[in-house]
Amino acid sequence: MGKRLIAGLIVVGLAVGVWVLWPREGSDTTTTTLPVAAATTTSTTNATTTSSSTPDVTVTTTTTKPESHVVETVEEAEEILRALLWSRYDAIFREDEGSLQGLVASDSALKSGVQSFGQLVFLAEPTLEGVVLREIEILRSDETCLALWADLDVTAFVDSDANSSAVVILRSQDNQWKWMALWRFKNDLWETDCDASLESVS
Repeated sequence: MGKRLIAGLIVVGLAVGVWVLWPREGSDTTTTTLPVAAATTTSTTNATTTSSSTPDVTVTTTTTKPESHVVETVEEAEEILRALLWSRYDAIFREDEGSLQGLVASDSALKSGVQSFGQLVFLAEPTLEGVVLREIEILRSDETCLALWADLDVTAFVDSDANSSAVVILRSQDNQWKWMALWRFKNDLWETDCDASLESVS
């Protein structure tokens, strides 16, 4: 009997609780949202910084006039003198005034060469190998004048007395070395030919 009474009370209590909690028509329904901790994801990225450095490049263009060449060695002086001597004798041999004009640095040098036409006794046609130079000494060398002391031997194609030592003066004109004068002794006034003003040969 007592147990039935307790069971009845429990049923009645549950019914009342359901009635109280059941939402009534027209009543406000309030939803309470509890704050939820937001899930935080931490992403660590290794950032790589590439520093691109481009150096400033300055391009300088310099325009210069070609400088006259200064002969510094005996070997170069010998090569220049041998070629010029052969060309000069060849022009005289052929009596070619035009070619001779392009080889000399003054009117007096041209006149001297022309006067040799028919006067020099040639034993054979001049050759480069036939020009023999000995004891070459550079007396002066700069941008405008090359003075050489040398023993000149062209007996291979000119009469046998064409062998002597002398000071040869070459002048730079039109970007090439040209024949200026021949002096017999070292102590002659050959430097006057080095310092003389040059004019076009006519």
